[in-house]
Amino acid sequence: MESHVAETLLGSPNDMARLHRRVIRIGAAAAWVISILFVIAAGVTGNTHLYLEGAVPALIGTIMTAQAVLGREDAGWALFIASAIVIASVRVLGTVATILPAALGVVIVASVGMLFVRVHQFVVTIITGGLLIGVPFFWGLPAEQAVSQGLVMAVSFAVSTAIFRTVGNAATSLNHRFQVLFEHSPTAVLEADWSAALAYLQSEFSGKRDRIRGFLGAYPDIVSKAASLVEVIRANQAALDLLNVREVDQILGSAPEGRLPPQWVEAYAEVLIALYEGRRFTDHEFRAPAMDGRDIWLNARFVDASGGEKPDGVLIALADITHLKAKEDAMHDLIRSKDEFVASISHELRTPLTAVVGLTSEMTGGDLSDADRDELTQLVAGQAREMSHIIDDLLVAARTEIGTVSVAMSDIDLIEQLNAAVESVGVNLEEAPQALPAAIGDGARVRQILRNLLTNVERYGGGRRRVLGGVDRSRVWLEVRDNGEGVSEEDAERIFEAYASAHSGVASSVGLGLSVARQLAQLMGGTLTYRRDGTDSVFRLELGLAEESLLV
Repeated sequence: MESHVAETLLGSPNDMARLHRRVIRIGAAAAWVISILFVIAAGVTGNTHLYLEGAVPALIGTIMTAQAVLGREDAGWALFIASAIVIASVRVLGTVATILPAALGVVIVASVGMLFVRVHQFVVTIITGGLLIGVPFFWGLPAEQAVSQGLVMAVSFAVSTAIFRTVGNAATSLNHRFQVLFEHSPTAVLEADWSAALAYLQSEFSGKRDRIRGFLGAYPDIVSKAASLVEVIRANQAALDLLNVREVDQILGSAPEGRLPPQWVEAYAEVLIALYEGRRFTDHEFRAPAMDGRDIWLNARFVDASGGEKPDGVLIALADITHLKAKEDAMHDLIRSKDEFVASISHELRTPLTAVVGLTSEMTGGDLSDADRDELTQLVAGQAREMSHIIDDLLVAARTEIGTVSVAMSDIDLIEQLNAAVESVGVNLEEAPQALPAAIGDGARVRQILRNLLTNVERYGGGRRRVLGGVDRSRVWLEVRDNGEGVSEEDAERIFEAYASAHSGVASSVGLGLSVARQLAQLMGGTLTYRRDGTDSVFRLELGLAEESLLV
């Protein structure tokens, strides 16, 4: 006869092993209790025959205990062997008083054993029922009594088996649905047995529920020990893919103490707290390493789906929220950058505004000469231009976000725009181009780009400041160079982001200048890039050649 765990929990060897283990342990405990009761009854009544009868359940308990110790639990064979031992013992040791309870026990044990028969179930049921009819004859009962009792035993066995199978089939159907949902769920799901972990925690702390969090915080070793007692029973394919696990055996079972990553231990602590407080579920977000070494952010929902009092079926649903965390971090960075921007722009506007207020106050004095008044007027005009430049950048940045920036394209003289920008900023250049072909663009926007680049050089650049120019195929270019420290390769693109400040000498003080300059260059069909050339920091502006230049 082939005996297997019935497909009560389909498709999971771990579930089958657990069911075997439970039946064997319950059967062994029941057998030893009955044996002890026989011994007690023998001692009280003085009937030494009861010692012999008590040896029968002791033998059954020994067989089941041996299976449990050896880890070879097979409930089907154990139950049928137990039935055979009971039948044989009644033949040798039985009395009229023990036949009826023995017959009842044989019927119950055989009926339960039928739940573990997976193949040829109908045939095995018929054979077992036929054997039960013959058991009373084997016990030596009179023929008439043996027939009636045998029939009763066979009918009782058939009815009990039918009832058990009906319940088993209902459980099978429900668990089959669960198994399909579990295995084929697009969500990563693990199932774990937390019974040992919770029992250990309860042995270490028996205080009030609202104090468990403080206790675990004070004794992290207890959390680590409890976490090592959590046994992962199964995991679906989505969980293996998420954690980058090739074989399911890599995550099944318990992790030795100290081997579980600290982030998982922290998450397990939240589950222990929830279980101790009597809650059925809890959520926790944490950053944990996958099997390939990557750090991923996980949102874990722990749900106690156990049928009994022990949390032996806690489901762990995992979702990868790394991309959401990245967006959240980017949003925090943007908010921080904008806060810094507000502070910076307030400072930038306050400086020329304070100068304007102070200079105009001086100009109201009556003791100024015409030369002094002209000088003050020029200073006021310079500070006003500085404020105008800042406001221009703010307007371009704001209009770019809503898509309303416009450019008036025409043929422009880049040398003329460069000279205007140099005069506006007041920067001294060691070298500048004297002639370039006409380019296509918006003169005011080109001046704004060059002004931002030259302001950047003036504020943060090295002592050697140059502007080079030339033609590359159908493009005309200008390079603003200085021998300052520049920025790292990693920040080479970030400096063009709005509100960014990678200031080791490149980003404008309010974090808008380079972003605005690149946006304007792109609107005119050009480009603005940054690179390091030896000891030089180089900003290169490229625009299209005007048609008249292309014809030359």
